[in-house]
Amino acid sequence: MKTIGVVVVLAVIAIGAAVHFAGRAAEKTTTSILAMPDQASRAAARANVSAALPALQAFAAENGGYAGLTVDALRRIDPSVSPTASLRDLSASSYCLQVTVGTATASVTGPGGAIVDGPCP
Repeated sequence: MKTIGVVVVLAVIAIGAAVHFAGRAAEKTTTSILAMPDQASRAAARANVSAALPALQAFAAENGGYAGLTVDALRRIDPSVSPTASLRDLSASSYCLQVTVGTATASVTGPGGAIVDGPCP
């Protein structure tokens, strides 16, 4: 009789542990799934910045620099430039281009800068 009691207690402990660890795994999965839209927005913002760079360089080549550059000018060169693109800190020799997708913003300061997550400095 004592053996059956011990087996029952061990079975209850095993079931409780299984439920506990299954709940933790489900929580991690839910957190990962909820993070996917943010990751997708970051990737899209970076891709949109990258896609706008050839138009930006074409403008500079045609105009001797970045002075006078606007998003509309970029879109005339390449209509696929994101409508959420914006330009900051323009001068004849430098620029900062940023694009926002959802809650994510990516930017590049150039010429020659790397695309980074976050707005222009």
